Amino acid sequence: MKHRKLGAGELLRFLNERSVELIHRKSIAARIASGRRLRVKLGIDPTAPHLHIGHMLPIRFLRAFQDAGHRAVLIIGDFTAQIGDPSGQGATRVQLSAAEVKRNERTYLGEVARVLDLEQAEVRHNSEWLGILGIAKFLDLLTRFSLKSAWEREDFQERLRRGKSVRLHEAMYPVLQAYDSVAVRADIELGGVDQRLNLLAGRELQSSLGTAAQDVVLLPYLIGLDGAGKMSKSVGNTIPTDDSAASMFGKVMSIPDMLIVPYARLAAWLPEAEIEVLKRSLETGGNPRDAKAEVAEGVARLYHGVAAARRAREEFSRVFSKRERTGKLSPSPVGAGAYAAFDLLMRLGVPSKAEARRLIHGRALEVDGAVVPPGHGAVTLKAGSVIRLGKKQFFRVL
Repeated sequence: MKHRKLGAGELLRFLNERSVELIHRKSIAARIASGRRLRVKLGIDPTAPHLHIGHMLPIRFLRAFQDAGHRAVLIIGDFTAQIGDPSGQGATRVQLSAAEVKRNERTYLGEVARVLDLEQAEVRHNSEWLGILGIAKFLDLLTRFSLKSAWEREDFQERLRRGKSVRLHEAMYPVLQAYDSVAVRADIELGGVDQRLNLLAGRELQSSLGTAAQDVVLLPYLIGLDGAGKMSKSVGNTIPTDDSAASMFGKVMSIPDMLIVPYARLAAWLPEAEIEVLKRSLETGGNPRDAKAEVAEGVARLYHGVAAARRAREEFSRVFSKRERTGKLSPSPVGAGAYAAFDLLMRLGVPSKAEARRLIHGRALEVDGAVVPPGHGAVTLKAGSVIRLGKKQFFRVL
C-alpha cells in the first residue's frame, strides 16, 4: 500500500473521523500543532502466531502518525503476553510460556511491515524493562493505584457475577502496561476502545511519577465476518492477513449488509468521499452486492495490490455469473435470515448430523462465493444469495 505524507490538519481530521474518543481532544490537537515530533505508542501482545485484518486497524492509525512525521513506538508485549490482557475476557486467559510467546512473535513483524515503515519505527520489547523491574520497584508502582479501581472493572465484576474467578495477576496487567508508557516516554498511546482502562492507567502512572501524562486515542474494533462481535481467531470470524486476494474478496462478500460501511471505513480504508457514495447508494436502493464488491476489492487491494484485487473480483464475478447462466440453481428451501451453519445444512436436506459436521469441517458450505469455516457463527442469507453445498449442489435464496 502506498502512503503519502500527512499534514497536521489532515492527521487531526483522520483521528476525528475514524477514532472513537480522544483523551483529551484539545491536548492532542495542541501537541500535533506544536510541530514537535511526538512519540506515539502502540503495544501488541503476541498471543497467537498470526495477525488478522482486525489487528491491523491500530497499526494503520500508527502509520498515520508516522506519515505525519511522528515517531511510531511499537511495543512487542513479550512480557505482558505471558500474563494475558484481561480486558473483555469472560475467563482467565491460559498463560503462555516465554518460548510460546517467542514463537508467536516470529511472524508478527513481517505482517506489521505491510503497513508500518519499520525502518523508521522504534520497535521495543517490554521484557527490556519489565523483566528486570525488581520487587521493590514493582511494589512502588502498586502504591500509585488503588485496589478499588482494579476490582470495579466491569469485566471483572461480570465474571464474579457469573461465579467465575478473577486471579490477582490479572489485576496487575494495567500496572505493567502503564509502566510501558513511562519506559518509552509516550506522548500519545493508541488502543482499542476495550483497552480504555489500561490506557488511562498509563496517564495516571506518568502523572504520579511527575512526568507529562500521555494523551489517548481510543479506536473502534472491527466486527467479525458473522456480524456478531469483535473479529477474533477463537470465534473463527476473521480474515487473516496472509489470506490470498481471492479468499479475502470472498470472505468480505459474505458479511452481513449492515457491515458494508464499517468495512469500507475500517477494513478497506476507503476515503470518506467514497464511503459517502456507498452510503447514499445503499440508502437509495442500490444493490448491496455491488457495494460489497467495492469494499471487498478495497480490502484485497490493501494486502495484495491493485492487479491481484481486480483479478479476485473478476474471478468471483465470473464464477458467480456462470452459476447463474447455467441455471443449475435450485430454489433454496430456506429463506432469508440468520442460521447456524449446522442448522442450515440440516434444512438443506443433509441426511445426518454426522454428515453435516463432515461438510462443515471439510469447508464444503459456501455462501455468495465465500466458504463458511468451522466455528463461523451465524450464516446470513439474503434474497438472491447463492448457497453451494459440496461440489454440485447450488441453491438460490428466494
